[in-house]
Order: sequence, then structure tokens, then C-alpha cells
Amino acid sequence: MDSTYLNDIFSQYMQKDELLYQTWIIHSEERLKAFNGVRKGTQKIVSTIQNGTFPRDLHGSALEVVMDVIASQHEIFKGAKHAFMWKPKLRIPDIYENRENQLLFAECLNSVLNTKTELKMLLAVNKLATAKIKGLGPAVANILYFLEPTIFCPFNTKIVEGYNMLTNSNIRLGRWDHYFKLRDGIIELNQMGGLFSKDLGAVSAFLFDVGKLNYVIPENAEKYQVSTSKTQNKLRSVENNNLAKNIHYQIQYMLADIGNHIGYKAWIASNDHNRRFDGKRLGDYSIPALPQSIQQLSDHHLKETVSLIDVIWFSKSEEPVAAFEVEKSTSIMSGMNRMDDLYQINKRNIMLYIVSPDTREKEILAQFNRPHYMHNHDLHDHMRYLLFNDLTTNYISLKRFGTDFSILAPISHFPNGKLVR
Repeated sequence: MDSTYLNDIFSQYMQKDELLYQTWIIHSEERLKAFNGVRKGTQKIVSTIQNGTFPRDLHGSALEVVMDVIASQHEIFKGAKHAFMWKPKLRIPDIYENRENQLLFAECLNSVLNTKTELKMLLAVNKLATAKIKGLGPAVANILYFLEPTIFCPFNTKIVEGYNMLTNSNIRLGRWDHYFKLRDGIIELNQMGGLFSKDLGAVSAFLFDVGKLNYVIPENAEKYQVSTSKTQNKLRSVENNNLAKNIHYQIQYMLADIGNHIGYKAWIASNDHNRRFDGKRLGDYSIPALPQSIQQLSDHHLKETVSLIDVIWFSKSEEPVAAFEVEKSTSIMSGMNRMDDLYQINKRNIMLYIVSPDTREKEILAQFNRPHYMHNHDLHDHMRYLLFNDLTTNYISLKRFGTDFSILAPISHFPNGKLVR
């Protein structure tokens, strides 16, 4: 794994206000309180086991109190309590009926609470793992994390999935040996990335967001596309098509209007010339026909493709300098493919933009991370994306102060999500 790459994706992740680093690691007073709560609760677990008052069920136990504190810590620990619920038919986890197993569990927790060295803590956990207590697997690590967050990482499905995607590993849930491999790998990632603190909660939160597809990187882009495609199909079936089209026409109008004001000749897709936005006919803001530079193309398919691109800005010399595909709810891939075709005409000087609602940003990133675009560096370097809110908010200023397409830089994003500025 390349440390520069890790540093880059960590850096971008840390700036996402809606993801776990910002919502749970940085801005959560409850998280800070949880460390003290879990430590006190774990001390009580140990004492109740040692004095023989630990109950025969999770309900009403000190362990339940601890797991309630942990499970309240954002979605990353949402299901943590389930692993400790007594399942009478399976007789697991076997710490409620078996006194010897109870004492081993208490011994492990007590060692982590009171031992000062990492090696002794790991040996204590390994002793518990070696005992192979039925139903008591690495879910215990979620308690251990709150006792020693620089030594133990949390352990759940999405963290494992995120780690496996990023590192192409095959870590499995429910196995202590796999937990120790994950822990060593997470510590290595944390050191290589160089941005998160030694608290392994931060890098674990990153992996959770990757595994849950909340944060799109090249390694989970394909899975995100599949997931998004299913979701989008459901949404489109209930979406108000008229409203969607109206917003689409609004964005086309704005882009054409901006282009015409800053010295270009705007083209609007031929099949939209008679569409209207706010009483304005879109064709009135477009040149009536594509320039001769396009008309003279020998490839009929290419001419037809170009004529259907939502908006193109042509220079005074009739060369295409910027093109825009507006994707309110339609396939982003189809828009990018049309851009790909247009790129063949004027490879050096054209800029290509996908324009989409803010809610589809992760879907755009997933498409940009497809191998075709990642490996085609020339094309990749000419593609950007714009978000509806940025365009509509800055529409007047872009018209007033622009002299060429560089006016879009402060609101356009590179394929990796960073602002061009």
C-alpha cells in the first residue's frame, strides 16, 4: 500500500462533515464520556464475576450496562450488544452458565484494566482467545477498544469489509486469529497514512465508512455503483419526472447563459431547443446549429452524439472548449461516455464537466474511479464535476466576472473530489 495514496484518501476523508471522523471522533462529547463509563463498568463486570454475583443472562448485568454505553456510540457500534445477548437454544455465549469461562473472561478484562504493558495485554487476550469459549469471539474487542484505544481496534462487519476492500485481504468475522491480523494491519495503515492519531478509533471509523460505502475510493467504487444503481432504480420509479426535467432545463439554461456572457457561443442539445424554463425557450440561448468543425466530421455516430450533449461552449473560432452533461437522475455513465466521444475531437483544449445534484456526488466519484477513466490519464485530467447548488448559488457572479471557462475552477471538482480552486 502506497503511503502517499493513503495520506491523500485519509486527508479527504477527514474533511467530510457527514462522516464518522467529524461526527464521532472529533465532535462527540458522548464519545469521550464513554471511555470513562466503559472502564468503570468493566471494573464492575470483573468484581461481580469474582464475587459470584454475575447473573445468568445479559439482562440486568454490569456487562449490559457497558454494552449499552458502547452501542450508543454512533452507527459504528450499533450492533455491538447483540453478540453478548444470551441465546438459550444455542447456549451461547457460554459465560453465563460456565463458571470457569466467566473467570477467564474476567481475568482477561482485569489484565487489560490493570496491566501497563502492551505485550502483557495482548497475552491476556490471547489466553482468552485460546480458551475458545463458545460464542465469545472477537466482539470482546469492542470493549477492549474503550479500555485501551491505542492498542485494540473495534471489530465488526463493516470495518472488516472496508479493510478487505482497501487491502485486498480476506479477514473474516468471528475468529480471534483474524482479529489479530486485522489489528496489526490497521496499525500499519495508521502509521503509513500518517494523519490519524494513535487512537485506533479514527482509522477504524475510516474503514467502517469505506465498508458501508459512505466514502467512495477506487477500491470500493464498483461495489458502490452496484448498490447505487439498485437504489437509484427504486428512487426513479417514484420520482416526479416533471420536476426533475424542469431542474434539468434550468441548469442547461444557466450554463448556456453563462457561456454566452463570457465570450463563448453556447450550444444546447438539439432535442431540447423547444424546451422551456421559466417561460424561456432554451433554443433561444443556443446557436441554431453545430459549427462546421462538428458538421464536417466523417463519423455520423460522433456527430449525433455531440448534438445531444446538454451544453457545449464553442470559442469564436468554433472549437469546443467546454462541455457539460447534466445528470439530474439519468445515468452518469451515459453522460461520461458522450464526453468521452467528444474528447476525441479536441483532446488538448477541451474541459468536460458532469453537472449533478449534490446528493449524487459519491456516485460521480465512483464513476470517475472506474478503470477506463482511471487508466486513461489524458481523459481523466480533462474531466471535472460541478454540483447543482454551487452552480445555482454562484450563477450571477459567474456571468458577471467570467472571461473564460477558468471562472468555473472555484466550484468545480477534480475526479478525486478535491476542489480545483
